[in-house]
Amino acid sequence: MPIEKHSRLVEHALALKKAWLLAAAIVGAGEQLPQKDLHIPNYLAWENKALKRQIRNLEDDFEDVAKLLLLAWKRNNLPSITAWLAERFDEWQQAEFSVFELGRVHDVEQAVGLLGHRRMIDCPPYAQVLLQGFFGAAIRHPEYHLARDLALLYNLFLDSEAILNEQQRKKQRHSSEHSQSLARSVILTCFNLLESFVSGLATAYLIEDPDGPEDIREKLEDNKLSLRKRLVSFPSLVAGGSVLIDDSKPPLKKLFGECKERRDSFVHCEPGPTPTKWGYVKEKHFHDVDRPVVRDGRPHT
Repeated sequence: MPIEKHSRLVEHALALKKAWLLAAAIVGAGEQLPQKDLHIPNYLAWENKALKRQIRNLEDDFEDVAKLLLLAWKRNNLPSITAWLAERFDEWQQAEFSVFELGRVHDVEQAVGLLGHRRMIDCPPYAQVLLQGFFGAAIRHPEYHLARDLALLYNLFLDSEAILNEQQRKKQRHSSEHSQSLARSVILTCFNLLESFVSGLATAYLIEDPDGPEDIREKLEDNKLSLRKRLVSFPSLVAGGSVLIDDSKPPLKKLFGECKERRDSFVHCEPGPTPTKWGYVKEKHFHDVDRPVVRDGRPHT
């Protein structure tokens, strides 16, 4: 019996230690821990009295981190949360503590509760919770990175235009090719971001409402719809109300008019002066990417 009790205490202490270390890594506090705290002791060699004291200390330490890890920490959830985190720690250890996906936001939050990351950033249910060593977990999803891409590219485009203007003012020899490349990249990224946005709306609904109306689920799963139709219909389907977006008015009218024509000219290039069946020349649009065109193609706030 004493042996069984010792084994239970060892198992309990080990699970708490692993869970505490992983929680500290998720919130980015692991780098602040002393080297001795990163080590997992050989609890088998400890006496029961020392193990009990260690368990109490670990529970208190875990609670301090849990208040950062979760939006709403409840002490009575300690056993289930630490058990789940301890299992993930073992998987992370097997991956040699490299960059490691803990799971999707929905699955992680089903196991431990709403993440404290929600205090600062959006956490869509399909996003990856990506552990980056002890530097904190990232919430990774395409919209975030595409928005960063767009901001970077647009700022670089403005810089390139400013350089061109300065060279023109000084009557220096110059080329606009780099500016044109950035302009095309900005417009393409805008449409990529819109694609990701509407796909994210659909995916989030399908994950969070698995028992939602079948007709709505079928519409959200229809990958044959155009971006324009999805952008108009998906928000209202998810919100359960009437149509929220009018694509016959600005800014969508121009976005899916002239801006979309240019995007298609980049993606489906056709040299020559022959107009498409819609009446515009792709070659002309391919090269016509000045600042007003790029500005009109950006998402509006």
